[in-house]
Amino acid sequence: MYFTRSAGAVSVTGIEKVKKLTVRVVVQDCTGTVRFTDVMLQGGSVATAWVSHVSEQRYTFDAQEV
Repeated sequence: MYFTRSAGAVSVTGIEKVKKLTVRVVVQDCTGTVRFTDVMLQGGSVATAWVSHVSEQRYTFDAQEV
């Protein structure tokens, strides 16, 4: 098993907010099991690494369950 991190960009024209975004994942010509996890959309021009959710920060820093 191996993990691959990939990133892409979506170009937006105009100044209106994005109302809908469709992400289509296509797997062709393979055998076995394919799993997609941790799909993240973020604003900005640079893809960054995973950032914890605010509900996880106390557990991360204090090592205590919330």
